[in-house]
Amino acid sequence: MSETTYPRVAVLGGAGTIGTTVISALRGAGWPADRIVAAGRTAARLETVAAEFGVEVTTDAADAVTGADVVVTSVKPQDMRALLTQIASAVSADALVLTVAAALPSSFYEDLLAPGTAVVRSMPNTPSRLGKGATSISAGAHATEEHMALAERILAGTGLVARVPEDQIAGVSVVSGSGPAFFYAVAEAMAAAGMANGLDRELAEALAAQTLIGAGALLEESGETPAELRAKVSSKGGTTLAALAAMESAGLQGVFSAGANAAIARARELGEELQRG
Repeated sequence: MSETTYPRVAVLGGAGTIGTTVISALRGAGWPADRIVAAGRTAARLETVAAEFGVEVTTDAADAVTGADVVVTSVKPQDMRALLTQIASAVSADALVLTVAAALPSSFYEDLLAPGTAVVRSMPNTPSRLGKGATSISAGAHATEEHMALAERILAGTGLVARVPEDQIAGVSVVSGSGPAFFYAVAEAMAAAGMANGLDRELAEALAAQTLIGAGALLEESGETPAELRAKVSSKGGTTLAALAAMESAGLQGVFSAGANAAIARARELGEELQRG
């Protein structure tokens, strides 16, 4: 493959969880190691990345982005302004900036980088590490169809990649961004219910985990809706229907709505705080 086939990618925050997830996805997709550079603050962690993936590493972010076709920014949102200020003059005019940081809109990057810089905003989640993630991507003001297709190609190895308008990012963050934590909370609650009825912790947690994994796989592969699958488990007059009725009476839908609204409110608040600097 030519260099054009595999654009040079600089991953800033490349020793962190999301940064290494992106690098792993790239390598899994056949991206040559010499077309990837990871930048970070800690030399020891970067050495681990170099050993695992064979990529170039550096502690100099500006050096990493020089000549890069794609710049992936995966540092913490509160560190993003300082990073963009550091690299702004080194980012190529025709480079794609692919951000995987929460809360910050594409306009934040566009304001701090050279006029006309193409920005694609993405929202991956933690299962992306296993290639089982759900990631959304949204085009900034200057991102073209070609830029979006390249972003999809880079993130394809993380799992599902879906395009959404940027004003729907908040909804995505609730469903897939925070969603894994909701899943783990449900697993904890299921295990606790099992322990309250005599199961030991190890067995209760194993049963809860496998039940949720299996249910998720069935939902993905069956082609049926959640409502249809729920109905198949809920025999009339049976224990499952009794449990679901009790949960609904206790406010199950309201609990998730409250959580979703709180997450969206905090994301907006955090974004405003960060944009104010």
